[in-house]
Amino acid sequence: RNVDGLVGAREIILAELTKRVHQIFPDAEVRVKPMQANGLNSDASKSDREKLNRMLEEMFEDANMWLVND
Repeated sequence: RNVDGLVGAREIILAELTKRVHQIFPDAEVRVKPMQANGLNSDASKSDREKLNRMLEEMFEDANMWLVND
């Protein structure tokens, strides 16, 4: 996502992503790195990857609610 100009964007995204991933996989390690598009690397099963991809899409669809710099 293009978050240029949003101070602390990486940390905000990491916090939200960690919260959502841990609801599905409590012991998962979550990392965020800059990319042109949303992406997900995982060694999870196909059905678990589908859950994660759906969660990631929903997360960024809701970004106007949480991706803000207070």
